[in-house]
Amino acid sequence: MSNEKVARFNKQHHVIGLKQTLKALDKNQVTSLIIAEDVEVHLLTRVLSQINHKQIPVSFFKSKQALGEYVGINVNATIVALLK
Repeated sequence: MSNEKVARFNKQHHVIGLKQTLKALDKNQVTSLIIAEDVEVHLLTRVLSQINHKQIPVSFFKSKQALGEYVGINVNATIVALLK
């Protein structure tokens, strides 16, 4: 992830996890997504179909563990949605 995206991430509101991301997508609140590279694709089917229609940019993080640590939680994170 680029330094620009990291700086922007630190200033933006966000939600962590699949359920919260789906809720935010339903409400059209998502500006971009960060997905861990080691997530099973079948878990993200609904998210991927929604972002395809909405043209939402996606960045990838090296692992679920690293993404969880990056956003400040002590568990793995599959996905993080940056909000408007």
